Amino acid sequence: MTQSALEIAEQMRAVAHDLVRSREVLVGLFAETVELRHVPRRPSDGPISGRLLSEVARREAEAVSRALPGLLAEDPEITVEADTIRVRRRTAGTLLDGTTVDVRTNTLFSVGEGSIVALQSDMDAAGIEAWQKVLAAGDFEAPR
Repeated sequence: MTQSALEIAEQMRAVAHDLVRSREVLVGLFAETVELRHVPRRPSDGPISGRLLSEVARREAEAVSRALPGLLAEDPEITVEADTIRVRRRTAGTLLDGTTVDVRTNTLFSVGEGSIVALQSDMDAAGIEAWQKVLAAGDFEAPR
């Protein structure tokens, strides 16, 4: 029996307070291929292997930890809408150069056959710019 979006959301909520466990649970739910989307559209949009997306998520989380040693990550708001899970989160802190950042993310995960088959990230221009600063400060390097 495959998991429903509601069951997957419950797994996400159970570890929401722990960024490391949250990432581990999330990457364990990716399908073999995930449709990646951004609003506004990014060059990386399209199908991506779940394994590669997991590696991107790991490297991104490590970069954020390096860039924001005093990270404030509020527990996300996780809601279920039919076969999708919406996760809204706020991440704030101060970069080592003294720049303060406050990023709000809004991610929509589509579930199919018990796995995450699509991920859509909606972020305004200011959020994208702030997130790019965080990743650059944390020496993020995308996997090939």
